[in-house]
Amino acid sequence: MLNEMRYVYAVYQEKSFTQAAKKMFISQPALSKMVKLAETEVGVPLFDRSTVPLTLTREGKVYIDYARKILHLEQDIRTYFSDIHSLKSGSIAVGGSSFFCSFVLPRLFGIFSALYPNIALSMIEGNVSTLRAGLEDESIDLIIETSLRENDPGINIFLPQTENIILAVPESFAINRKLTQYRIEARHLLDNTYTETVMPVPFETFRDIPFILLTDGNDLLPRALSICREAGFSPKIVMQVEQILTATNLCASGLGAAFTRPAVQQYHPIQGKICFYRLGSPLAKRKIVFASKKSRHISRAMESFLKIAEAEMEQKSHEGNFCVE
Repeated sequence: MLNEMRYVYAVYQEKSFTQAAKKMFISQPALSKMVKLAETEVGVPLFDRSTVPLTLTREGKVYIDYARKILHLEQDIRTYFSDIHSLKSGSIAVGGSSFFCSFVLPRLFGIFSALYPNIALSMIEGNVSTLRAGLEDESIDLIIETSLRENDPGINIFLPQTENIILAVPESFAINRKLTQYRIEARHLLDNTYTETVMPVPFETFRDIPFILLTDGNDLLPRALSICREAGFSPKIVMQVEQILTATNLCASGLGAAFTRPAVQQYHPIQGKICFYRLGSPLAKRKIVFASKKSRHISRAMESFLKIAEAEMEQKSHEGNFCVE
């Protein structure tokens, strides 16, 4: 049954007998015979052959749900016993937001690749919904994210770090002249000592200035809106963008205030165009974590990648150049 299942799954993925046959390197009649054998074994048709592209029957959907689990388990078994020997082959896919893919993961990929040159690496960039779906369908092995719950029953959490969200305000805004005592000095921002040296800014002060917020699907959007509500106002939104770095650069251009992370200034310094402020709301603290699917075997490649990430994050924390408290 397992052999026929592979061919049925290929037809489901390609939605075509012709394309599935090419993928599996067999003739189309031979593939059709394997699928028919599977349908005979279960006693019902698995595909509606009258549709273009090919679709599953109701029973076919159930079959594919089980097939996906069985084939993933088979792959996990192969991966596990292959890993016993060495890290001479294999692959690992790591996902993150644009910020992490631009500034954090490249360094980790470089170290990992130098140590394990035969392990194929891939990077997937997306928002939390895309990345969480990738973990679920196992197209992604690990993700680094900020909006995953540590008690989520579907994922394993690794290397949790605390990040403080700060507010960036265009230097040209008059409001800054009233808040000089609350500004974060560049040196304290870069070494992450500002939480010890600067008081949280009275956030209600910003009720009349324009804001640049992130779009739906980003963890920072509901946090930002809630922080504003806590201060007794709704923000005047002049623009919404996908990425935190984009919002910070727009802030530097004078468009509006933006919620950002200290690591933006640490990895991508913006000199003399922005005033930064510490936020007192509990919502300004969030966790950065690596995560994998709970039921997924943690391969040796994944373990090795996490060890490299742990060592790098520890070093950056000591240097004051990582986005942790």
